[in-house]
Amino acid sequence: MMEQGEQVVGGVNGDFFSSVGVPSGLQIVDGEIYTSSRNIKALMVTFPDNSIKLEHSVEMTAEFKNHNGDTLELDMVNRSRVATHNDRAFLFNDRFGESVKTPDGGIEVVIDVGQGKDHFIAGQTMQGKVLSMKEAADTKLEEGKIVLSAVGTKADWLMNHLSIGEKISIDLNFTKNINQAKHVLSGNSTLGTVLLKDGEIWEELLEDHKNNTDKHPRTMLATKNGKLYIFAVDGRQEGHSDGMTLPGAAAYLQSLGMEDAINIDGGGSTTYYVRQPGESKPTLQNRPSDGHERPVGSSLLVISKAPQQSKLAGIRLYPSSDLKIVPGSKIRIQAKGYDEFINPVAIEPKSLNWKVEGQIGEIARSGLFVAGKAKKQGQVIVEKGSVSTNKTVMVTDEVASLEIAPTSFVIEPGKTQEFSAKAYDESGQRLMISPDVLEWSVEGDIGKITKEGIFHAGSKETSGKVVAKYQNLRVETTVEVGPSPVIEDFEDESHIRSNEVRTVPGSVKMTLVSDPEHVLYGERAAQLTYDFTGTEGTSAAYIHFLDDEGNLGQEIKGEPTRFGVWVYGDQQYHHLRLGITDGNGQNALWNMTTIGGVNWEGWKYVYATVPEDTVFPLKVRYFALEEKNQHNKTAGMIYYDQFEAIYSDPEQRPNIELILEDMIQAGNIQHPLAKQLTNQLKQANHHLNNGSHKQAQKFIDDFLERVNDPKNKKMITKEARLDLNQKTVEAFNF
Repeated sequence: MMEQGEQVVGGVNGDFFSSVGVPSGLQIVDGEIYTSSRNIKALMVTFPDNSIKLEHSVEMTAEFKNHNGDTLELDMVNRSRVATHNDRAFLFNDRFGESVKTPDGGIEVVIDVGQGKDHFIAGQTMQGKVLSMKEAADTKLEEGKIVLSAVGTKADWLMNHLSIGEKISIDLNFTKNINQAKHVLSGNSTLGTVLLKDGEIWEELLEDHKNNTDKHPRTMLATKNGKLYIFAVDGRQEGHSDGMTLPGAAAYLQSLGMEDAINIDGGGSTTYYVRQPGESKPTLQNRPSDGHERPVGSSLLVISKAPQQSKLAGIRLYPSSDLKIVPGSKIRIQAKGYDEFINPVAIEPKSLNWKVEGQIGEIARSGLFVAGKAKKQGQVIVEKGSVSTNKTVMVTDEVASLEIAPTSFVIEPGKTQEFSAKAYDESGQRLMISPDVLEWSVEGDIGKITKEGIFHAGSKETSGKVVAKYQNLRVETTVEVGPSPVIEDFEDESHIRSNEVRTVPGSVKMTLVSDPEHVLYGERAAQLTYDFTGTEGTSAAYIHFLDDEGNLGQEIKGEPTRFGVWVYGDQQYHHLRLGITDGNGQNALWNMTTIGGVNWEGWKYVYATVPEDTVFPLKVRYFALEEKNQHNKTAGMIYYDQFEAIYSDPEQRPNIELILEDMIQAGNIQHPLAKQLTNQLKQANHHLNNGSHKQAQKFIDDFLERVNDPKNKKMITKEARLDLNQKTVEAFNF
């Protein structure tokens, strides 16, 4: 099992999985069986000598014997038994959770196997003594004990062949030498299949069946010359990727010389992470079809065991690809160091020597590159001692299309909005362009815009356009200057109501409260109580958003990039999501936290990012506080305040240094807190520039802790505290 702090350099999603997150096939970790079905369709196996093999059609034999040698065949290991199962026997240990989560109607046997002897190991006989046997459901799982749950004829067998205190034995074995495996990950659903065997396309893929011919995102594993290759293919995104058919995927892998290959879980689960040279952690490299990562039942991680070195072996420049840039544009080029094992090595920025070749422009010691006016091609070079690297830079004005962001937004009178720009050549390749090379203007009495693309809204409510030009290209965005883009302020109940699914009946209640501790904006906030205890399936407590006619769903003006809300958490580790309807009438759920992410107590600003390919206009339907984990069905209370649409470009993160400096100069933050916050921010940026996100996050956490500490209340205004919380989350969203 992976330990905290190990060097993960890559990873993808793993096996298909059930609705409660249990992998569908066989999973073995460090020789221990975590879960298994009787038949395993396709699987990846690693052995103690670190060799890797892709196998198929493996069978498990699992036998339970009483003291007389009478044998009962077991069907599943750590898999969910449901009410529709009949004549089946399931084996559980505490790897499955706190209980077996079984329905009524079965016989459950609790067996004492001894502390430290309750792990399932293939090829090793497990021995124990029967502690109890009775008709039961959802029996508790404990260390040193296992549970056998059976229904139908197999439950009858237990009643006729077993007694309390009897000694028993259990043997678990697999065909095709899988008993010797160190790790196993399978692909074990309808779409789990072999793709290639000995370099040939698997014959079953050539059958004319929709499972073969439909295009979807794919996650695939392949081997060649004893090495493992991992592939992720995006799909279900028109204009980006349609996905692959199974035979098409097999043919692609065959063209690369792969020998054996299997298809594991794909679709919305397909997610691919890689740690780039100089980075401290992996980052998402593909575009999941859900618009974000989906929680999955298992993952395949690539872990580096190489030691961390302090000696610099190489430098990687970011952006990592060759650079095409429009004349006069500015871009900051980052240099990140790595050792001989590709682990990150911190580089002091002032120790770098930057230079350019080819009359393409100028570069400062900070890495800020300013393109020249002439169309040229050359190199940006950076050196540190004997280590150097370069990046090809082409300065070109051949702009075929232009985009500005945001493309449509709502802004309060007197507020500002910073624009960003993107340019593309005729082939659709991205050209770097900075806003200050564009010609900006406004149409209508909406305000003013600077030559750098910073819009200042006027004082009255009206609508108009912001226009940007480059050569003969013209783009525009619609601007509405008016009421705040606050969707719900929770001051009254005219457009909100609570709802519940699979909770203790009547436990979900929404109340508008006015006590100061639980109100951030205005006079009130929404208190939501809930009770998930004793329920099955996914429990949820909702706040619904209604239109003026009382129908579910409020339409949102413009094209927001995020939705944010303040939440007073209860540290019950539930999952918060936002339900929306897009412009095509399709419903979706967007994460505002990860699963188990409501892990704080007190106020915190959280938000959901709008996926790039979203169709507008949007309707927001509800907040859903969810819990599907049977071991975390708790009761609690959370609060919501100030739910808003955010229209800023997510690529343009707030400049916290300038925001903090302005607040200090305006007297909104007093010393000594002002000095403390300034120092914490400097430390965070220092570590961030050196590639240490983990250290930077520690200083940001301390920064926010000081901002929100009640002891510092007299040294910071409420408005400054709220703004710093919100802007810091956006700026340092690691």
